[in-house]
Amino acid sequence: MNNNSTYRFTDTTTFVMGNRKNAGKTTFMNWVLHQIRKVDTPAIATIGIDGEANDQIDGRAKPLVKTTVGDAIVTSYPMLKKSNGQYQIEKAFPIKTPLGQLVLATTKRAGTIELVGPEHNEQLKEIVDYLKKDLGYKSIVIDGAASRLTPVGAVTDSGFYYVLNIDRKNLKKAIDQMQLLSFGAQLKQADSNCTGYIIDGALTVSKTSQIPEPCNQIIINNLTSIFLNYEQLSRLNIRVDIQVKDSLNLMGFVVILNDIQEAEFNQMYQQKGIETELICNPYVHK
Repeated sequence: MNNNSTYRFTDTTTFVMGNRKNAGKTTFMNWVLHQIRKVDTPAIATIGIDGEANDQIDGRAKPLVKTTVGDAIVTSYPMLKKSNGQYQIEKAFPIKTPLGQLVLATTKRAGTIELVGPEHNEQLKEIVDYLKKDLGYKSIVIDGAASRLTPVGAVTDSGFYYVLNIDRKNLKKAIDQMQLLSFGAQLKQADSNCTGYIIDGALTVSKTSQIPEPCNQIIINNLTSIFLNYEQLSRLNIRVDIQVKDSLNLMGFVVILNDIQEAEFNQMYQQKGIETELICNPYVHK
């Protein structure tokens, strides 16, 4: 990445999403936080549970979320006690989780910590609003759940990076997924006077067959409503103009390549005509 690496993550709320568990989200998040700290103090949160030393499902070691002095952290009180850092609690939120009540704390001594967040999007929005409006934090980073994009739509003026861990075995599936997300994120937002046919809930194959004739425009909620693959979506877009009630800001793809050369992947990416910014192996050259 170029010299703008620092500033692309400041003055915004950035979600870090992924295509699967252990895709490299937390590693990328730590790198993003390093970039922000050069010019600003970040606030760090998650949706659900993240940052734990060992995955709670399969037990594999996971990267820890690193905090430095001044960072604002949203997690649960027991996680602050368990951390090797030192923190000062600034606010207790009226939100309880299976891992304790959520609190906001500032880092007094650097350390690593397990993040715990709210389970509901509305609660996350309230926390982010408090960080921005009451405390004045401008650069907020949220570790998102794998393959769960709905929280992005709940937080105003936010965007997301999508992290993919790619090898030869999942290459085709990953490219298809990137085409779908990129296409879906670029769908036009419907205006208030739009009279297109409204698709309630998920846009599925069965619902596409229910679109009345003649019809030249449909409206879906947002990118998260698409339950089609890229081929199905692009065919539907030839038939009708697809618009969204709410746009989600896909800021870029972050690709961690295992047994594929970067030049080869870049060529394939360009051939597919994907317009979203691509960031390959951001830690390799840093």
